[in-house]
Amino acid sequence: MNNKKIKIGILGCGRVCEHYIQKILISERVGTLYEVVACCDVDISKSNHVGNIFSCKPYNNIEEFVKHDKMEVVLILTRSGQHYEHSKKCLLNNLNVIVEKPLSLRIEHAEELISISSKTEKFCASIFQNRLNPAVEVTRNAFENNRFGELVSVSIRLRWCRMQDYYNDGWHGTWAQDGGVTNQQAIHHVDALTWICGKVKSVCAVSAKRANQLQAEDTLAAAIELENGGLATLELTTAARPKDIEASITITGTKGTVRVGGVALNKIDQWEFSDSVDIEQEVINKFSEEVDNGYGISHYRQLKMIFEKYRSGEFGEIPFLAKECIHTLRLIHTIYASVERGRKIYLSEHLSSSKLGI
Repeated sequence: MNNKKIKIGILGCGRVCEHYIQKILISERVGTLYEVVACCDVDISKSNHVGNIFSCKPYNNIEEFVKHDKMEVVLILTRSGQHYEHSKKCLLNNLNVIVEKPLSLRIEHAEELISISSKTEKFCASIFQNRLNPAVEVTRNAFENNRFGELVSVSIRLRWCRMQDYYNDGWHGTWAQDGGVTNQQAIHHVDALTWICGKVKSVCAVSAKRANQLQAEDTLAAAIELENGGLATLELTTAARPKDIEASITITGTKGTVRVGGVALNKIDQWEFSDSVDIEQEVINKFSEEVDNGYGISHYRQLKMIFEKYRSGEFGEIPFLAKECIHTLRLIHTIYASVERGRKIYLSEHLSSSKLGI
C-alpha cells in the first residue's frame, strides 16, 4: 500500500475551515494521511492564519492557488454559492475535489461537475458526514435487513437556533448564495431520509420566515411520499430559541420503531423491534456518541475513507462521489419547487427551484 502523504489544498479559510482544523485535520485519525501544502481565501489574513497552522503557502488569488506545484486534492470550504465555480476551476486544473455540502446550488451545475470529473479523470466528492454516524449506520442496516417490516412513516425534525447576526453576513439566507434552512442546515437530514429509507416520489411543502430577516425561509414543513409507500414529514427551523434543540429522524414500521436524535443525528433515543433480538439500552450505549454541535464528528470518518481509497489507487471505489449525492440536491429543488408553485410536486416532473442559486 502507498504510504505517501496526500498533498491537499484548502480553499476557503473561514468558519467552516476553523471547524475542520479544530476537529478533523489536526486529528491523529486522519493526520497521517495528508499534508496541507497550500490554502486560499480572498481575505489574506485568513489565509495567513491557516498557512501558519500548517506551515503551507497562503494565497488570496484562486488562479495562483490552483497552479500550486504537486497539489493533488482541494478541500473546498467556501460559501455555498461558490462551490460550483470553485469546484469547476479545480477540476479543470486537474485537481481532485472534496466539496462541502451543497455540491452546488443548481442541478445543472452539479451535472456539469460530474461530466468534467469524468472527462478529466479527477474525482469530485461531496461532504455528507452524517451518513457515517454510528447511529445512522446501524439504523440503515436495520432498514436494509427489513427489521422495520413495511415502512409506515418517517418524521424529520430539525429545531436549531440561528440568530439574526448569522444572516447579516451578506450571503447566508440569500437565494443566490445559500437558500434557507432547507438547503443550508437540513440538507443533511433530507439526505439521511433517502440514505436510510429510499427514494422520494412526491413532495408538498410550505415555508415561512418566523424569527429572522432573510430572503429565503427560516422554517419549512413538508409532507413526503416515498416510492416504497411510506409517508414522511419534515419540520425544519432555525427559529428555535434559545439554542439548538434537536436534529432527529424517527422511523416507524409495522415491526419496529427507531428514533435517531441528539443535535446532529448522533444518538439512538429509541430502538424497539417486535423480533426482540436486541437489548435497547445496549444498542443506545454502543451506537450513540457525544458531539459539541450540529456539525457532529463524522467528517474525519468521511475524509479518512476518501483519502485511503485515493492513496491506494482505488479510484473507482472512492465514496461520496458527486454522482452518488446529486439526488439530494434534486430533492431540495423539488421541495422548493413545491413551495414556489403551491402544489404537490412529483420527482418525475424534474422541476427546479426558480430562486435557489439564481
